[in-house]
Amino acid sequence: MEKKGVKELLLKTTGYEKLRLTVMLAPTADGRKLPPLLILKRKVLPKLEAFLKDVIVRAQKKGWMMEELMLEWLKIVWSHRPGAFLNQPSMLVLDAFKGHVTDSVKDQLHKMKTELVFFPGGMTSLLQPMDVSINKPFKDRLRQQYLTWIADLARELTEPGKVKCAAPSEVTRWVSAAWKAILESIIVGSFKKCCISNALDGSKDDIVWEDNVEDKDDSDWVESMNNDSVMSDDSESDE
Repeated sequence: MEKKGVKELLLKTTGYEKLRLTVMLAPTADGRKLPPLLILKRKVLPKLEAFLKDVIVRAQKKGWMMEELMLEWLKIVWSHRPGAFLNQPSMLVLDAFKGHVTDSVKDQLHKMKTELVFFPGGMTSLLQPMDVSINKPFKDRLRQQYLTWIADLARELTEPGKVKCAAPSEVTRWVSAAWKAILESIIVGSFKKCCISNALDGSKDDIVWEDNVEDKDDSDWVESMNNDSVMSDDSESDE
């Protein structure tokens, strides 16, 4: 709190405002959300810290998605998605990130009967469901979790009085809450807006091209999220 009109306002922070982390998010076209993969910028995870089971947490010295993490994601997330046990042909749509396009990733997906599709450069804002309607409300909800935490007067301080950096388990709770808050209707509408459908028989070809199907901008999605009561006890995401 400060007087209205002041030019400077001093706030205590953790000093880690520019620390990066990566969250690998993946929903299916029917609105189901796969477990998020949280990649923290550190060499190892704390041994004595307990993490939520609905978020997969890994450590990487730069906090990036790398080839080995992508292969692990395919093994523990993609191969356990709803309906995967039927071993039927499927399609995975990804950005052309270097960690996604390696030969080992392609070979693994081929073994899993998954067709890999990449978006052309500069087209993700139009063709990537995550970019069209999902990433922004997720990041907004994640930011709300952080602001609530940083504004808590009971938060722990270091000896010099500096705010302690959030524990990895705390960040995991933010990611879990933000992902759970994304409505199924947002996901389904985003896929339709990108003209991606699960109906292989062509029965929905006329629907995916309709402009009025779930045609809301990001502000509408955020407003619907703010009115939603789905929360949990639980960057910025790069993925």
